[in-house]
Amino acid sequence: MTITRAIKSDELLERLQKRLSEHKKDMDQDPQANAVKVLAYDISKDVEERKLAFRHIEELVKQLSDRGAIERIRRLRRRSGLEQVEALEAKVTEIAKAQASKGWESFKAWAETPGLGIVLTAHPTFSLSRDIRNCLGALASKKDGEFDEEAEELKSYPYLPKRAPTLLEEHEDTQATLERIQESLNRINTKILDVAQKNFEKNWTELTPHLADAYSWVGYDIDGRTDISWGDALRLRLTEKHMQLGRYLKTAQALQTKGNLEAKSEEALETLIDKLSDAQSSAKRDLTLFEKDITQPENLVAAANNLTRDSTRRFTNLDLAIELIGKAIEGADESLTSSLIVLRAQMVAFGLGTARIHFRLNARHVLSAIRPIFGMDQQSSDNRTLLNKATKLTKSVKAQPVNFASLALEKSTAHEKMILSAQMHKYIDDKTPIRLLIAETEDSLVPLGVLYLARLYGLENHLDISPLFETADALNNGGRIIGKMLSNPVYKDYVKSRGVFAIQTGFSDAGRFMGQIPATLAIERLHSHFAHQMEKNEMQDVTALVFNTHGEGLGRGGHPGNIQERVDYAMSPWAIHQFEKRGVHLCHEVSFQGGDGFLWFQTPSLSGATTHSLVAARYADRSEAEDDSFYTENDFSWDIFRTIGSEQDSLYRDPNYITLLGGFGQNLLIPTGSRAVKRASPGSGADMFNPRQLRAIPHNAILQQFGTPANIIFGIGRAAAIDSEKFENLLETSARARSIFRLAATSMGRTQFSALTAYGRLFDPGFWISRALSGNEPVLAERSLIVADTLSQSNWRSQIMDLANRLRMDQYNAQATLGQSDLACTDCDPETLKILHALRLAIVMKMMIIVTDLPAIGDENTSQMNVLQRLQTFQIDSILEDLRQRYPEKRDALSWTEDLVEKSGVKVGGSGGYPHISGTIIKPLQRASELVRQITIAITHHYDAYG
Repeated sequence: MTITRAIKSDELLERLQKRLSEHKKDMDQDPQANAVKVLAYDISKDVEERKLAFRHIEELVKQLSDRGAIERIRRLRRRSGLEQVEALEAKVTEIAKAQASKGWESFKAWAETPGLGIVLTAHPTFSLSRDIRNCLGALASKKDGEFDEEAEELKSYPYLPKRAPTLLEEHEDTQATLERIQESLNRINTKILDVAQKNFEKNWTELTPHLADAYSWVGYDIDGRTDISWGDALRLRLTEKHMQLGRYLKTAQALQTKGNLEAKSEEALETLIDKLSDAQSSAKRDLTLFEKDITQPENLVAAANNLTRDSTRRFTNLDLAIELIGKAIEGADESLTSSLIVLRAQMVAFGLGTARIHFRLNARHVLSAIRPIFGMDQQSSDNRTLLNKATKLTKSVKAQPVNFASLALEKSTAHEKMILSAQMHKYIDDKTPIRLLIAETEDSLVPLGVLYLARLYGLENHLDISPLFETADALNNGGRIIGKMLSNPVYKDYVKSRGVFAIQTGFSDAGRFMGQIPATLAIERLHSHFAHQMEKNEMQDVTALVFNTHGEGLGRGGHPGNIQERVDYAMSPWAIHQFEKRGVHLCHEVSFQGGDGFLWFQTPSLSGATTHSLVAARYADRSEAEDDSFYTENDFSWDIFRTIGSEQDSLYRDPNYITLLGGFGQNLLIPTGSRAVKRASPGSGADMFNPRQLRAIPHNAILQQFGTPANIIFGIGRAAAIDSEKFENLLETSARARSIFRLAATSMGRTQFSALTAYGRLFDPGFWISRALSGNEPVLAERSLIVADTLSQSNWRSQIMDLANRLRMDQYNAQATLGQSDLACTDCDPETLKILHALRLAIVMKMMIIVTDLPAIGDENTSQMNVLQRLQTFQIDSILEDLRQRYPEKRDALSWTEDLVEKSGVKVGGSGGYPHISGTIIKPLQRASELVRQITIAITHHYDAYG
């Protein structure tokens, strides 16, 4: 490929595609030929010969990024249901009509009991800027052929972020998303009321629809992070209260302009508006005082005394507002009545916040708090003796009063969050319950300990305790843990009193503990055990609340299908039917994580389609789920689960896999959220790249960047080989198998083992020696030998190649079965992925060549060898920082050196600098590093999510 003039991106892409196709043919003569590696070498040679410039690559990467983003968001459009929104709306109406046919009491119970939860989280998937997300949302909302304007706008936005988003920015994005979700739920409630009015003319005004709740833990999740203070959380909750009161006020004022009210109703609506206005002003004052620096005692005292004083203007619940709406309804016409009921339903669902909130702690926070109370040693677990003691203490504990001094001075994380919840309950919203999620719960003592703390701070009637099952031990033993919780009389009485038994499952983190497919099946098994325990303990009058936490990426449980398929993957029809047939009401909650998750609700039309799809999916007919061959042939299904699980477990222990997740892959990533990459935990910081220590999102993001979603696909080949004919039949006949393995098949379609092995060859000294000896690049020969010498002690090549061989051997059988099925990915673009990887490999080669121009002998951090060694793990940020300090482009004279009486024979402190090193080494390295990470974002589009 020879480029002797300025070249347009389209032309460059065409030439790269042609060359890639030619290199693929080399496999006919050499089965070890690697088209990605050779294409990368081609690009590298052209860069060195100045036939191809960085600007050409930058332009092409931007074009491929835009194209990938557009294809990704158009897929999301189809998956959300936006192209069938009228059919979805009709489906929701049909579901309501079917419920209405059962009579008023049954219909009312169904319509007023939430069966669905939509949870927004602050997981760090904000890889796309707010401008880009808004542009893509608008693009997704347009029909085919009508989004040229948005596509053109997209060209103007850079992808590479300058920094990670702050918690406040994440919270702002969350609030914008929640506003659209509220509007969508209001439209659904209007449909439910239309059905009620037509079927129950005398009773329909008594109805307050409440099919779904929306939740957020943005600003309230401290699992694995220490940067969110109690003051931050309180300020965010006060902000949400102020916003939501403003929303209610605006709606009430709009309804007032419609008229059509009798005098008493008009008076009630006028009073409602006045009260809401006063309450919003009061909330603003509460917020303003807490926005000051409350680490200063005088500011905290002023803010606390204001919030805790009696006030006729402050709302701590919406009882009065709901009562006034009821009076307004008495004299309103049908149209206005429906709108007033929708407002009432919004108040019941959201209370004094823009969403219900989840606090999240880690089990270790709880154990640290209860250890001295329950007399535990470091090895204690939920043995009978300890549980009996803890039960007695929990039963007898008396609530103690607390204030803001208690909160400000508390050192225990668990105690602090419980006191904060108590203060929020007393002074912000005393009606809407708070959920407390406990990450990495592995025994029944932890939730019992939380109940003790809840009773200690007077929260047991307001707090829903939710253990999170995500580790392999927790998922395998979850049924027994739930059984122990329900066999405990104190905990059982608490659950009965609350009317809710909440649990959480973690697809993302379970995927890093045991692999995505084994985790999915283990979670389904836990669902079944939960239903069984609810029946066994006669809990049919209690709602079983299951929050299935999954991400947007395939490796974190984000199914590539539509919303119905997404819901069915997270909680199978069979699992839901286990609750239905036992007469246990189920509320199923699903997560939409971070910026990638918010895209589903990025515009009103997307939000409407997604929300209607969720409601339609939740209330789909599942009566025939148990006939699925995945369950009727459960011996074979169990063999599949066990085999893949065993293979995944061995993979996570493979030092070669740990190497893959190490420095090079980690440093390819970009800042995508306010949360740290690794959980904050005690210890020395060892095992940074252990698969079970690294957070789920960077874990999956690294695998994406190497084209190797191993935590999804590995082990399928061995499982299929147990009985390939039976496996193929299962893929044809079982809806559940098709659901699970469609995710795997899509992942296989986006797998690029040739890219993985090309990265292995990047740091292979043999490649660089061959490059020197080839005679094709005489100017580079010496430099190539310097690179080769630096790499001589590296095990990277052998480890990556050994890992690739292991993965490819398993893929042989997987491709022969799953790869040939109708589940195979039809919209994957392997060619573009190969080109992106080749471009990045060529850029890293250029960076290594540039570094050979550094002085061979120098400071420890900036010598040629040191920098080359650090480039092997792509520590480019620290490299650039060190080089800028050692070789500043300009250095001002130090005038004070001239003021010394004693003079020196050697000139010191004069002006100067290293403009040559800055211009030929440091700046090109900076530009190249940015281009490498621009390609990181371009690659994520092909996986529909970051991480």
